[in-house]
Amino acid sequence: MQKNLFKLDVVKSDIVYTPDNIAKSIIDYIKPRGKCLDPCIGDGAFYRNLPENSEWCELKYGKDFFDYYNKVDWIIGNPPYSIFKDWLEHSFNLSENVVYLLPTNKVFQRQIIMNMINRWGGIRTMIVYGSGQLLGFPFGFSVGTFHFKKEHRGQCEIILSPKLNMNFKI
Repeated sequence: MQKNLFKLDVVKSDIVYTPDNIAKSIIDYIKPRGKCLDPCIGDGAFYRNLPENSEWCELKYGKDFFDYYNKVDWIIGNPPYSIFKDWLEHSFNLSENVVYLLPTNKVFQRQIIMNMINRWGGIRTMIVYGSGQLLGFPFGFSVGTFHFKKEHRGQCEIILSPKLNMNFKI
């Protein structure tokens, strides 16, 4: 099924490592508990900050996320952007809390993604950082952290980058 996508050449734009301080700030804010999974460990920025006994996947180390079927309490990481829809769908099958750092347009530009999110739950929190370049990413698209929560029907807390020191709810 989706695993066939990985038989293609690696999409270089999918390899975007998260700075340690950003990963730590996300985890410090979210405060995950229980069994956690970093589905694409990369250089380990998220994994190093997750609770003990957390698990990880990484295709380059032979642990394909699409072969992972254990239920977890939290999935946290920076997913590959080119297969985001399939990645998010698999994440929703494994956990009630999914937290991803990604370009904001990946969530909002396609109605099929929004419908999937709304059927499963909703966006509990969104932390908007602004341009990816502010985080050291190789692109200028707006970047945010999204906490997707199963069966969440309440407000979405929107936090503008801590540097802007502005919070508001809609």
